Amino acid sequence: MKANRTLFVLILTVFSVCFSLNSTAQTKISYGQDPMQYGELYLPAGDGPFPVVTFLHAGCWRSSEGMMNSYRAMSKAMTEHGIAAWNMQYRGATSPGGGWPGTWRDIGNGFDALQKIAESNPIDLQQAIVVGHSSGGHYGAWLAMRSQLPPDSEIYVEPKVNPMALIMADAYINPLVIDSIGDNGEIYCGEPLLEKLVGGPIKDNIDNFLQISPLKWLPWGIPQDFVVSTYRYPVSLPRVLAQGKTSMRTVPDYPALAVLAGDEVNVRLISNEGHGDFVREGSRGYDATISAVLRLLGKASE
Repeated sequence: MKANRTLFVLILTVFSVCFSLNSTAQTKISYGQDPMQYGELYLPAGDGPFPVVTFLHAGCWRSSEGMMNSYRAMSKAMTEHGIAAWNMQYRGATSPGGGWPGTWRDIGNGFDALQKIAESNPIDLQQAIVVGHSSGGHYGAWLAMRSQLPPDSEIYVEPKVNPMALIMADAYINPLVIDSIGDNGEIYCGEPLLEKLVGGPIKDNIDNFLQISPLKWLPWGIPQDFVVSTYRYPVSLPRVLAQGKTSMRTVPDYPALAVLAGDEVNVRLISNEGHGDFVREGSRGYDATISAVLRLLGKASE
């Protein structure tokens, strides 16, 4: 009897482990030859097709292997709601081959990789949402407006997939913030990066600068959610922003500009939320981001 009970427990344990492994499939898929050109695809259990969320990690416009860890928990959380996730890696401003035009082409090509991925995986490209935290939100905003770029641009990639909605988590999308100086005299990201992202000094690359400035291309034509800490927004009155990391006091009021241009924007203010908390499992910013995804996909009641 004891042996049978032990065997039953063993079988049940193996079944539970197998079910857990099969309920969320995670696959690494490359979209280019560089080691940083890949993403992780997470699929829920079931036949699909599933909506898909592309996650663009933060990192002060830089990128490293560890940075995409920030969205792994949320990627898995998506599958629990019947949503696929594409946690995307890319070459950042300081990566070999990154900057202008590499970083921007990676963001475009990495997102467009969903078209090929959908040929062998049950994802619904008509329900493709982009979520970006911090600088990842800037990259997400750029994806939303990239179809407006001139076809002869060095960073133009003819869109194969278009996002149906965008969520920016505690993000600045004004490139002038990138090299701004904080109240303590230190540069925003600890090193100058803007020239890398525009291909040289701004005064010599005004057109390039405008091509990475999403606010210059409003409206973007898709619903947007701005989930943001009161440390960064609202900016209507001069005050310390981003806990003093930038001395800029006239940051453009993105939601107001977007609405005036004709876009649909939903703003969720999180009181005194830390910047990193927007990707910390269980935090208010983290939960608000997931809620925004569910609302945009019509799953808010789940």
